[in-house]
Amino acid sequence: MSTKQNKISVNGFRIIGISPASHLQPYQETGYMKKIFLIMALSLSLVAMQSCNNDTNTKEDEKTLSTTDVPAPVQTAFSAKYSTATEVKWEDAHENNVHTYKAKFLMNGKKMKAEFDSNGGLVKEDEDK
Repeated sequence: MSTKQNKISVNGFRIIGISPASHLQPYQETGYMKKIFLIMALSLSLVAMQSCNNDTNTKEDEKTLSTTDVPAPVQTAFSAKYSTATEVKWEDAHENNVHTYKAKFLMNGKKMKAEFDSNGGLVKEDEDK
């Protein structure tokens, strides 16, 4: 490690010292800064890749039920009340800490939803927005 001597004049006094940034010369000579920059860039890209998780299992998908998973009393009550309903989709739901079954469907061109308890009792119904 060689250091250069610089002569600097400040207010008429000559100061003999070490060249500016001489403490970084060993690192600059070996490409140390390039390696650090590369490591930081790779670390950042790994973190960015983790945040781009393409997990298709959303919470909505976990709630979706097939028609066979819905109890018969619920299906009977739904069919009796909404006999002209189309595009029926069932979801697992909870209303006031009670397990319910939510049906989303089309009726007379309007999107609707209705919730039933396990015995087929209507818990609530309204227009789906």
